[in-house]
Amino acid sequence: MTEDNKPVLYRCELPVRYGDMDSNQHVNNTRYYQYLEEARILWLDGLGAQRREIGQGLVLLSCTHYFLRPVVHPSTVVVELIADDVGRTSLTLEHRLYVKGQPELVGYGDVKMVWIDVATQRPIPVPDSVRVSMGKAPLAES
Repeated sequence: MTEDNKPVLYRCELPVRYGDMDSNQHVNNTRYYQYLEEARILWLDGLGAQRREIGQGLVLLSCTHYFLRPVVHPSTVVVELIADDVGRTSLTLEHRLYVKGQPELVGYGDVKMVWIDVATQRPIPVPDSVRVSMGKAPLAES
């Protein structure tokens, strides 16, 4: 489980849509992964990481999520991203999910991603803007 004392790198609120529900009348488990993906993209876009324009991107190596409580419609999911490890070509983010206005954690986990050159599909160094935002030194200084 993520440690509460780690600083939050990014926080966003995402609406739960009626179509996110499943036949059990709560958010389908696959939607949680979409909320996490959306939060990661919003975070990267906020950094000005022009990955698409310069042919770079991220691929998932692993994604773990522990479901603690159901989420229902209508509500708003709060996603918090927490910096974890940054390697030369990979990075790991922890995440926590809440329902807006409720203090109880509804889920947590982590995701490890590899930065790639889209044309070659080969790993390349994590950009310094991302490294610095995660509290790490630029690669040239590492």
